[in-house]
Amino acid sequence: MGRFRRSGSGGPERSFMKTFWHLVKRFLGSLQQKSVSEQDLLWVAEILSQSEMALWKSMPENDQHHSIEVARRVEESLAEPEQTILAAALLHDVGKVVSKAEIWIRVLATLIGLITSGRQHQRWSKRTGIIGKVGQYLCHSIDGALLLKEAGSDSLVVTWASEHHLPEHQWTINPEIGNLLKSADDD
Repeated sequence: MGRFRRSGSGGPERSFMKTFWHLVKRFLGSLQQKSVSEQDLLWVAEILSQSEMALWKSMPENDQHHSIEVARRVEESLAEPEQTILAAALLHDVGKVVSKAEIWIRVLATLIGLITSGRQHQRWSKRTGIIGKVGQYLCHSIDGALLLKEAGSDSLVVTWASEHHLPEHQWTINPEIGNLLKSADDD
């Protein structure tokens, strides 16, 4: 079986209803203020480099908490912990720090993102005000990859940040690793 205990879903693209309920669940979860335990903070520090840790610490606490949940699910699925894969799980959403978007802008951006193109998001990201924040939030994959590249992260970490919202057929990383990370993020 190799490095994985179980494989990712790898099936057809999620249905609209699955996507919708996933977003509802994430929204409701984001309304609760979550803190990161000292034990979790130490665990994250063991995985990330100093420059990656600085980026991770710049994330809002709810995003830090979500990243730990994702990384813990990934760790449970690995036969043996792999630092680079865990770092990819912890840092996949780090680009959201660029927008500094409040919860209502995140909700608005997510809904708008369902009906608009990536090209439009990139144009908006160059603007100021609410439209700029919406664009930056929707472009967090690109921004995260740039931040991680500057921080000297492993290519898998950089690539996953860039590709984690793409369909599987567009991934350039090992699909088994991609499906593991995607499955852990979508739970």
